[in-house]
Amino acid sequence: MSSSKTDPASDNTSSANAHDYRQRIKHSTEKATKYQHRKAHKHRKEMALIERALQKLDAPQSFLDAPCGVGRASVMLERKGFKVTGVDLGEGALQAAQAAVKAINGSTRIERADLEDLPYADRSFDACLCFRFIHHLPSDDLRDRVIVQLCRVSERYVLISYLSPLSVTSFRRALAQRFLGKTSVQYRTSLATLERHFQRQGFTLLKDFAQMPLIHSLHLAIFERHSPTSDPQ
Repeated sequence: MSSSKTDPASDNTSSANAHDYRQRIKHSTEKATKYQHRKAHKHRKEMALIERALQKLDAPQSFLDAPCGVGRASVMLERKGFKVTGVDLGEGALQAAQAAVKAINGSTRIERADLEDLPYADRSFDACLCFRFIHHLPSDDLRDRVIVQLCRVSERYVLISYLSPLSVTSFRRALAQRFLGKTSVQYRTSLATLERHFQRQGFTLLKDFAQMPLIHSLHLAIFERHSPTSDPQ
């Protein structure tokens, strides 16, 4: 797979391998368990960010959580009353997500699927959530592949998190990379770049939420299809 020219606001390097992000897939139970037990206050803040975004949506019924990881957002969405399908490629993550759903006696479907080629018909879900994933993708080409799929299977909304370059966290990371030689597998993406990806699929920005404006790099943007009942022009 070849990489296209990267976003100048990102942490990409010319030697970035387009497949590097797949090395972070949680195939092993050990990796999934470690992620599952990340700091509780971080989990709460991230779920609160998603909940803020949900308040802007006009009564969607079904959600695709892609990737679902260990099921953190899938469980939260089901508890909010949505019909949820969670997908991931990591066997360890899938097992952990299934266990999380079982623990709440939930009905969320957890399935194995590749975000570059989702196995669902067009507009199968009212909304898609793509949380803490796009920043693992080192090129515009890969980001576009995933965004095309998310938009294709969504009837109306795509909620997508990204790491903004306009934050203290991103600035510190950039300094550490430049002057201390530290490497990063987290790629910053500007909101303007995301908007261009989504506009090509007939979606426009509805609202952008920041976890901590100008301090923390994590944002969650809502994109909405121009016309939910017709094909994009």
